[in-house]
Amino acid sequence: MKTLIPWFILLFLAYVLQSAFFNVISYNGITVDLILLITIFLSILYDKYTILYGFCSGLFLDLASGSFLGIHTFTFLILCILINRLAQFIYKENIFLPLVASLVATILNDFMIAVLIFLLGYDYNIWQVFNNIIVTLIYNLIFTYPVYFVVVKVNDKLQAFIKSQEF
Repeated sequence: MKTLIPWFILLFLAYVLQSAFFNVISYNGITVDLILLITIFLSILYDKYTILYGFCSGLFLDLASGSFLGIHTFTFLILCILINRLAQFIYKENIFLPLVASLVATILNDFMIAVLIFLLGYDYNIWQVFNNIIVTLIYNLIFTYPVYFVVVKVNDKLQAFIKSQEF
């Protein structure tokens, strides 16, 4: 529970980077989804608070972006549970786990958001959905390992700080 505040500060900084600085390299308004990557990597590292991280980061993204309230909350919650279950069957220090997790999470997140928006009654061009999924997937796969190593490094520092505070 002591790690919640630093992780939410990291999520806030990732949102600022995502919305302010990475718009320079965006393609048709699509850019890297740092919030999704950090949330997925947190669900790999932490078994106990997976649902909390998914819910809070999705709610933060919904409130900050002004999109449909609850759509990212729902998808992030489902993705964190699925990725956590996937990580339980695989050795956590496997070098391909972040790549597979970000691949699965990006495809499922964009697909679930498209289905939910379609169920809300909005028209959707299926080719535009596939284009958005492919572009987001490319960006997320490029930034997978740098974000993963930042998350692991911050996690190591937090664990060392927590151990130094215990008596």
